[in-house]
Amino acid sequence: FLEEFLHLEGQGDCSQDICVCGEEAAIYRCQDCYGTKLFCHLCMVRLHERQPFHKMECWDGISFHGITSKSMGIRLQLGHTSGVCCDNPLSAFNDDFVIIDYNGIYEVGLDFCGCASAQPRITQLLRVRLFPATTIDPKTAATFRSLEYFQMLSFESKVSTFEFYKTAAHLTDNTGI
Repeated sequence: FLEEFLHLEGQGDCSQDICVCGEEAAIYRCQDCYGTKLFCHLCMVRLHERQPFHKMECWDGISFHGITSKSMGIRLQLGHTSGVCCDNPLSAFNDDFVIIDYNGIYEVGLDFCGCASAQPRITQLLRVRLFPATTIDPKTAATFRSLEYFQMLSFESKVSTFEFYKTAAHLTDNTGI
């Protein structure tokens, strides 16, 4: 088991230099996707445009280090159906939005719809199953999935909100920094 765990800490059997698309170097992988295949930047973005709460990593030649969907250039567009571009996207305040999910805390690039027919920002968040932390200029939200998960944990094991948050923080970065 230890040998296999160490095998997975490195590139494992994925020693290919070029991505399956044949375009770029394959240096990215996802901890949440099935398998250990490596992908190039463009393929990784395509795979995760609709899954921004996956834990992605980049190979630096020695080891993997965590990266965010925001650093990959992935942006969440609210107020429109998936794949439809907004004519007037409005970035979250300071282009800094945090989403708490059951498996971690994520910094994401998020754009609200700024079209004339756009719903209020709170409504845009709720319609994609994100519960805003505040009603005025929200910069933080929790996924409905994380709220449901917390509710079950609090019923079954009496986990406090603080303990749940600290767990999500440790799943994101367990270095204590």
